Amino acid sequence: MNKYLKQLLDALAAKQLEKQGVVTKALDAGNTPNEDEEKQIDAFDAEIKTIQKNIDRVKEMITAGENAAATGTPVAGQSEAEAKASAEGNPSPTAPKIEVHSNLAKGIGFAQYARAKLAAALEAKKGNFMSPVDMAKQMGFGDEVQDLVTKATLGTTTDVGFASSLVTENRLVGEFVEMLRAATIFDQLSGFRAVPFNSKIPSQLTGGTAAWVGEGAPKPLTNPTYGEVEIKEHKLAAITVYTQELMRRSDPAIDVLVRDDLIEASKTLIDNTFLDAVAASAVRPAGVLNGVTAVANTGTTAAAYEADLLKLIESFVTANLSLDGSYLIMSETRAAQISLLRDALGNTYFQGMSLRGTRTLMGIPVITSQTVGDKIILVKTSEILLAQDGGVDVSYSDQATLVDGGTTHHLWQENKFAVRVEKFITWAKRRPIAAAFLNYGV
Repeated sequence: MNKYLKQLLDALAAKQLEKQGVVTKALDAGNTPNEDEEKQIDAFDAEIKTIQKNIDRVKEMITAGENAAATGTPVAGQSEAEAKASAEGNPSPTAPKIEVHSNLAKGIGFAQYARAKLAAALEAKKGNFMSPVDMAKQMGFGDEVQDLVTKATLGTTTDVGFASSLVTENRLVGEFVEMLRAATIFDQLSGFRAVPFNSKIPSQLTGGTAAWVGEGAPKPLTNPTYGEVEIKEHKLAAITVYTQELMRRSDPAIDVLVRDDLIEASKTLIDNTFLDAVAASAVRPAGVLNGVTAVANTGTTAAAYEADLLKLIESFVTANLSLDGSYLIMSETRAAQISLLRDALGNTYFQGMSLRGTRTLMGIPVITSQTVGDKIILVKTSEILLAQDGGVDVSYSDQATLVDGGTTHHLWQENKFAVRVEKFITWAKRRPIAAAFLNYGV
């Protein structure tokens, strides 16, 4: 409950700042608030009163919970299992549980949440002030979506019971993030070293040396060299543009369109950045191929692939890196080409490579995506440091001018809305040899 109390306090502070802004604007102009500004101030006062009421309510709930924890007894405790279940919040551990699950396809609820906020903002622009929650109801979105909208717009509704939805578990954002992860090369890889943002991690640049020595002979220096890898905070953002008319329509196909657009825009940027050779900057992490020289290829015959892949593996082995936890990343096209190679007897040359499904090449798991282009990349995820949060922030605008390649969108002029998805994520190689690659594009 302390989390919800903090959210309420933050909402109260934000609402007071909004009210202050309206009053200050009028006073700075040498005027008292006009009729419209007075209405805004009255609305802020009503919302502030409601938020304060719920702050008091949550404080009472916290106090009651603390008292209950101090004096309460388990509802069921006939056995050790029952007592444990009761202590964890299940008063009837032996009774069958009824769970209600949403029938929405994964990611659709998150798209509906974004649309409800957009549509409410559009109505507000026309002077028809409708809360995002009411808009979600009007558009026919279910309770779970309304719940998420309520959490995201905490302190904007005058419903005295609005804080009750804060305790309801919601998985819609998690589903969207899960779908985003499934769509990217980056998130199909596992074994990254998780680290916090804005941290410095020691890394070994060179290993120590050793040698056999005779009696009285000098011993070699054995000091390895170390460096530091700095993990900064980088933010990924993707923007998609829609017409206002499209966003207002209560059509399930539009929910699918919004969901898929947001996922596609985000996954393309993540994969392109992760697999490129560009150095790190203030706004982006370095690609895993930064500072890496391509291993020369000898062709695309079965024997050539085998020889070149062995050279790729050798670059790891000579750097004292095992292949455990490594992945080969290539395009779907190249994976299909390799899977069709046959030996003199007509048998599949590379066992484990198939046209579809799970693939391995020379015992190494294969991840495929057309994003890779003409490369075959060998990457060891345990040599890559990763920092990311679990959420996705959504915002929107109808005022901006956006440039998309050769196309310019004047949102207000063209009755369009832009949706922006943001996620904090960054990575850095622990050692320079975290990746190696073959380039067939040269």
